[in-house]
Amino acid sequence: MPDPAPEAAARFPRGFIRNTSVATRLSLVVVLVALISLAITSVVGLVRGGDLAQGLLRDRLTSIGAARADEVERYVSNVERIAIAQAISPSTARAIEDFTAAYGELAAQEPSADDLAAVDDLYVDVVAPELTDVRGRPVNASSLVPQQPAGIHLQANYVVPADDPSLINDAGDGSRWTELHNSLHPSFSEVAIQAGADDLYLIEPGNNTIVYSTAKNIDFATSLRTGPHSGSALAVMISSFGDDPPAGVVAIADFTSYTPAIGAPSAFVASPVLDDGTLVGFVVLRFGAQALTAIATDDATWTGQGDTGETFVVAGDNLMRTDARGFLEDRNAHMQRVTETNAATDEQIRLMRLLGTTVLLQPIENDDVEAALAGPPELVETTNYLGADVLQARRALEIEGLDWAMITEVDQVEIEQPIADFARNLLIAIALFLVTITFLATRWAGRLLSPVRIISSKLRSVRAGDDTDDTDDEASEASVPENSASEFVELSGDIDTMLATLDERRADVRSRAEERRLLLRRLLPPQAAQRAEAGEQNVIDQVAHASIAVLAIRGLGPLLQSGSRDDARLLLDHFVEEADALAKQRGVERIRLTGDSYVAGCGTVRPHIDHAARTVAFALDVEDLVTDLSDDTGHPISVGIGVDSGPVTVGLTGGAGLVYDAWGATVQRAADLARVAETGTVLVSAAARSQLPSTLDIDAQASTSGAFVLRGRRDEAGVT
Repeated sequence: MPDPAPEAAARFPRGFIRNTSVATRLSLVVVLVALISLAITSVVGLVRGGDLAQGLLRDRLTSIGAARADEVERYVSNVERIAIAQAISPSTARAIEDFTAAYGELAAQEPSADDLAAVDDLYVDVVAPELTDVRGRPVNASSLVPQQPAGIHLQANYVVPADDPSLINDAGDGSRWTELHNSLHPSFSEVAIQAGADDLYLIEPGNNTIVYSTAKNIDFATSLRTGPHSGSALAVMISSFGDDPPAGVVAIADFTSYTPAIGAPSAFVASPVLDDGTLVGFVVLRFGAQALTAIATDDATWTGQGDTGETFVVAGDNLMRTDARGFLEDRNAHMQRVTETNAATDEQIRLMRLLGTTVLLQPIENDDVEAALAGPPELVETTNYLGADVLQARRALEIEGLDWAMITEVDQVEIEQPIADFARNLLIAIALFLVTITFLATRWAGRLLSPVRIISSKLRSVRAGDDTDDTDDEASEASVPENSASEFVELSGDIDTMLATLDERRADVRSRAEERRLLLRRLLPPQAAQRAEAGEQNVIDQVAHASIAVLAIRGLGPLLQSGSRDDARLLLDHFVEEADALAKQRGVERIRLTGDSYVAGCGTVRPHIDHAARTVAFALDVEDLVTDLSDDTGHPISVGIGVDSGPVTVGLTGGAGLVYDAWGATVQRAADLARVAETGTVLVSAAARSQLPSTLDIDAQASTSGAFVLRGRRDEAGVT
């Protein structure tokens, strides 16, 4: 059997095109032409715009990286020039000689007990705990205390008393060293500030003792040969000059974790000081990463680098030399991201939080660093230290003695965002343009084909059998414009005449249908009438539990024989009307009225558990009704009533001439009881009797019918 799917798929476009109006086709042609033109223009614009945006961003990223690299190189070069300028200045040579001599005077004196206690307390209570936190292991305070008497005296008077020893000019100890310090400290402090340095040291060449310091940390007044900091990066750099260095040379030491700065990253620039060719000491500038970070981040503004761009310095050990952007902007969020991406070890993360910096702690991808240091400046797409896809500009820094590189990067997501925004805005503009074109094309096609549409609408109403007066007044009353073609005008007139004729016929059909509906509602129970109105025919229902009451009306025959036919009709109408009202009150439905028999049932349309009690109550009500009618009209009429309970068959029959009826043994039994019932009595079958309350006054009938005579009243039966 052939597969019907291909055939159905082939029929679909043909059927769709065939069912599409001419106006719609004209509109679609205009819209499609505009859409194709816009698509071509948009694709070209998007591609060229994307290329242009990419090119501009790449150029900007490269320019920022180059500018920051130049600034870092100039900064380091400036620090070196300042160090050399101080080293070749005769005043610096005299200062070193004078501070050395004054230091020697203090070295010849035994430190006081108060000085010893103050220095010991400083190292035990402050320095050792802080270094213990940084190193993650206990630090012996005694290994850091200076051994020279001069060192103890100077630290007791300049390091211990103040939170910021650099602000002390005169400690008030009356020493020659303090006298020199009071006169020279302001000028040397100014030099350190101009250089952006954290400290400026003057070091004598004998034991490489720091005889002067602007910041006066715990390395102040200690020997770099034999003292507690003899193994530091500063000590190693000073030793590298030897005993006879040439004048005007400079050395630089990369960042290390410097113990006197409580583990903070520190770099050093040093130059030997000579007097008439003789080495008299060294000038050293110590600087932290703050100045470099300020350069790399443009003072934490990251100008021109968007929301995710950053610039940082990295060294050959694959560690940062400036702080990361995320760390500066939101430290907690950055540390969480570093932890989630395993971008650093647990120890490095701990020290970042403790020291407040990523310098010497944040690793960078080794391949990126090697490529930046070994090759020329380049712009590449790569993955950064946090696992983000970035566009990265990298270049080596030309600083002698330092293996540094500058890396500038921005997330690819941010790079693509402007292009995505441009594409979105372009699509919005295209959508608005298409909406406008579609509206104009539709209006144009509609006006062009309005006569055809009017005629087509009228013809569709005829084909669908709609009543134009009720369903689409606008379509039926619309007329073809006078300026339309004469053929359209004539055709429209003929259709209007035809529609008028159809309306008259439909109105007649509606009138007859309404008459039939009203008649059904009068003759049938509400539910049966609704089903008949819905078009149901020959619908039969089997009701398992229902009660039937048959009322045999007596006395109408003599009334008719006396010639009072109108009175008989009026009396019967009055009886039926009142009986219907009583039936409605009891939940009983009239089934049919045939001759002098009134048949009613309970449970045939709506189920009732107490259908027998309701039917008996209705029968008692009818007895009262007949009595009242006889008294009021003066015509002696009576009624015999039979009641039975059991299964009943009900339904609509008769085809076009619908008849609602009930039949079966229960109906027949009730009719038989009504015929044999004495006037004014109610005979109840055994089936009905079994469902009635025992409190009713019921006697067995004396006849052979096997029924029971109901004597009690409804209030006695408990029926309401």
